[in-house]
Amino acid sequence: MEYRVDLYAAGDVWRRTERFVARHEVEAVTTARGLIVAHGLDRARVWSTDGAGQLQHVEWVEAER
Repeated sequence: MEYRVDLYAAGDVWRRTERFVARHEVEAVTTARGLIVAHGLDRARVWSTDGAGQLQHVEWVEAER
């Protein structure tokens, strides 16, 4: 399944969007957490997308500290 992650800095300032393919939501959340750490950001919003481009919110994710 395809996922989209919107990455945010402190104060919920949007920084960038990443798209990737994952096997399931747990893998998508783990990937989002890695992107947060790699880019030194605060949190991310994970979305799943279907073939028609419809978005469905999965979860807000923060880096484990």
